[in-house]
Amino acid sequence: MKTLITGANKGIGFALAQNLGHRGYEVLVGARNETRGQEAVEKLKAEGINAEFVKVDLDDLNQLTSLSALTDIDLLINNAGISGNIHSDKGHLDMEKSAFDYSNSDLEETIKTNFLGTHAVITELLPHSLTENAKIINITVPVSQEYWMPLAYVTSKAAQNAMTFAFGHQFKKDKSQKQIFAVMPGAVATDLNGAKVGDSPFVKSPEETAQMISKFIFDNKNHNAQIINFDGTIYDNYEPGLRNKVIKDVAKNGLKRKFKK
Repeated sequence: MKTLITGANKGIGFALAQNLGHRGYEVLVGARNETRGQEAVEKLKAEGINAEFVKVDLDDLNQLTSLSALTDIDLLINNAGISGNIHSDKGHLDMEKSAFDYSNSDLEETIKTNFLGTHAVITELLPHSLTENAKIINITVPVSQEYWMPLAYVTSKAAQNAMTFAFGHQFKKDKSQKQIFAVMPGAVATDLNGAKVGDSPFVKSPEETAQMISKFIFDNKNHNAQIINFDGTIYDNYEPGLRNKVIKDVAKNGLKRKFKK
């Protein structure tokens, strides 16, 4: 069994590498910095885990084409990402930064890394690198919370979530055995947000988070085209009311509809 984890040199990614490595997985440590990636590999090997560094730079779409040479990947976890310039006059990690203070370049950089980079990783691996029953897991966040809205970050994750649904539906149409789903781990202590365990009862350690994500990976359920919250709540779309309306409309009027000008 083999897994590729992006951003696996620290935080949630490294904790997942440990968790899956101890389950018997060969771990490909995806990271953009080779020195830090190799350091993570050595730590994993010291724990008896079969690990290897793989360069994954989400900012460099040309570099990501090299991933197509990988083979026999059973589990792809897209964990890497950037917070999207949350600096403000209140500090370097201002999670309450005003939505009006994000520039076009902030949005462009974050979407390129978190969405386009992740998209490229998946599409490079899809043709030949993933096994028949491979699972793809995207680490994501809620994107419409009233009191937490770092605009660049949640915008990139909203695009990533839409991709999770779209790719999952395509797997269904193609009658593929592959699955893609996303997990919202909730508040986690990482250097991405500056949070620390103990800041509140809701902040989890990376190790606790990895254990929770693994539970969903190995629960023997088909989670294709789903987003799973840390408490197990499952979301299979963003517009439940609209979907119900469309289903009722189709049932009543059929697929053909007349549109009046």
